[in-house]
Amino acid sequence: MSVKQISVFLETTTDGLMQFSKVLQENNIDIRAFSIAEAPDFSIARVIVNDFESTKDALGKAGYVTSVATVLAVGIPDRAGGLYEVLNSFTDAGVNVKYTYAFTSRETGMACRAFRVDDEAKAIAALQTKEFLIINQEDLQCGEGAEICL
Repeated sequence: MSVKQISVFLETTTDGLMQFSKVLQENNIDIRAFSIAEAPDFSIARVIVNDFESTKDALGKAGYVTSVATVLAVGIPDRAGGLYEVLNSFTDAGVNVKYTYAFTSRETGMACRAFRVDDEAKAIAALQTKEFLIINQEDLQCGEGAEICL
């Protein structure tokens, strides 16, 4: 019930980001979520895409250093306090959030966030108890088996 996130090391320049996005464009890859963390000599881009395997292959062929992690992608009611409710569920379940970032949704009234947590099974159980929408890889591809299309 999680999605795969690719982390990519990039030059901390506009050109570095542009070249990365060009690889995605040339391979018809649609970014669903994107975050950049800056370090002194490089940046780490975290990306969730519509086609994980094609992205991993394309970036490898282009010479990028990547790593893969699973994150929970969660649909949250788009209202004041929505994030607090999710975090409260995690706290009640004893789940620690390592990092989080927002991403867009085509679904009206829903905000989406990616969460990297220390105990995915406990986090999923906590979210299901509160009936939050857990987004899976198929939802990102908008293919057969998708509950929603992001």
